[in-house]
Amino acid sequence: IDGNLARAIAQDTLALGPRVLELGAGGGALTTHLLDGAERVVCVEIDRKLCAVLEAQFSDRESFRLICGDLARLDWDAAVEAVGPLPVVAGNLPYVLTSKVLFALADLRRQVAGGVFMVQKEVAERLAARPGGKDFGILAVVMGSVFEIRTLRPVPPSVFWPRPDVDSAVISLTPGELWPDDEFEAFVPLVKALFGQRRKKLRSLWRNLYGGDVSEIESLFAQAGVDPDARPEQVDTAAWRRLSALAPRRR
Repeated sequence: IDGNLARAIAQDTLALGPRVLELGAGGGALTTHLLDGAERVVCVEIDRKLCAVLEAQFSDRESFRLICGDLARLDWDAAVEAVGPLPVVAGNLPYVLTSKVLFALADLRRQVAGGVFMVQKEVAERLAARPGGKDFGILAVVMGSVFEIRTLRPVPPSVFWPRPDVDSAVISLTPGELWPDDEFEAFVPLVKALFGQRRKKLRSLWRNLYGGDVSEIESLFAQAGVDPDARPEQVDTAAWRRLSALAPRRR
């Protein structure tokens, strides 16, 4: 409900590119500011009453298009194509869908100019986490491997109605190194599998996942420059990538 904040988020978004896929457009608080400077804005909204509100406000704008549907079942490729080349994905993400949207963005890393999202503060902290802490996990490793992640500004509960019980933050993600697709597609399942039992040591996790005797595992970890007695949260993203490159490809 804070117009100045919505305007600032729109500026953050348009700084990455002029075409925007807005997720969860609601009543158009962000949309109206995006349309002031964008070439095209494609909004996704599930609530049909709010879809009617958006249509009433913006249907006369040539740069506006609405997808009235469920973000959890969104056809991402079709939505991105509807916006045009290299769109920026933006929106206030519902907590239950935050990871789903972020991993979708990772899959779309070659097709987008980046993302600007409002998320719960704890999600922003997990994305920015460094090895060794309890917040360092799958999100930090996977998203940090292909995006540069910045926290742009904190957002207090007072700017929302209804007022939530948590603090939020606006984050931006801009594409980093573009990995070969086959390497990234092997990397993500490995990270998810080994973080699934994060309190165990990597040696035992690796043996459970891939088999092999102790000497083989020790040799592989030495080649990757990773301590097999480390736990998943102690291994940085570059080391995860080296491990992934040496892992047997599972069929």
